[in-house]
Amino acid sequence: MKIFGNGNSGYLLKNCLTMVVVAIVLVVAAFIFVGFYTHHGESIEVPNLRGMTISKAIDELDELGLKAEVVDTGFVRNLPPGVVLEQSMAAGKHVKSGRTVQLTVNAASARKVALPDLADNCSLREAEAKLSAIGFTVGPPEYTIGDRDWVYGVKVHGRTVAAGTRISTDDVITLVVGDGMATQEFNGNDSLDYEIFGHEIDSVVEEVVKQVETTPQKNKSDELFE
Repeated sequence: MKIFGNGNSGYLLKNCLTMVVVAIVLVVAAFIFVGFYTHHGESIEVPNLRGMTISKAIDELDELGLKAEVVDTGFVRNLPPGVVLEQSMAAGKHVKSGRTVQLTVNAASARKVALPDLADNCSLREAEAKLSAIGFTVGPPEYTIGDRDWVYGVKVHGRTVAAGTRISTDDVITLVVGDGMATQEFNGNDSLDYEIFGHEIDSVVEEVVKQVETTPQKNKSDELFE
């Protein structure tokens, strides 16, 4: 007994061959699509963009099939505004097409930063460390009578500035600090003793009393005859 006739057998064989061909076409199409999507085997060398103007850098990346994005600014005084200072991908690195290179561009002026709370709040060393960490330049300190190296004020261009004031990082900060020539000491009885230029006031008074005692005194009778 024949289950399939000659006509049915040919029909099934034809369907099987069609399915195999379709499967092969789908596999090949999938490989082509994946290769196109991932740019398989394609490699682009990243150019050196430092020192270029931002417009020229964008054009050069666009010609290579890469994208540019400005993510930050810096300030270098001897360079013109708008030139590239840094790039996220090193020059000479090979990347796929369509990648984005992040750029840091030189600003027209230095950025402004809020001055931290330093006056009567920290020592000279602490203040210098805080200011340097946020990009400020600290000049020689200005001394005033007070505890040694204790910060009593902050000046910019000779003018006192308060905490929170936004100051250009290009400005030089002057810290007003104590010279250690006048101090206060508290004893166990909560009495306040002062030192003036390194000498206790008691010793100064004693010296004055000695000078008065050793100075010859005129009596009243001598004054009458003069």
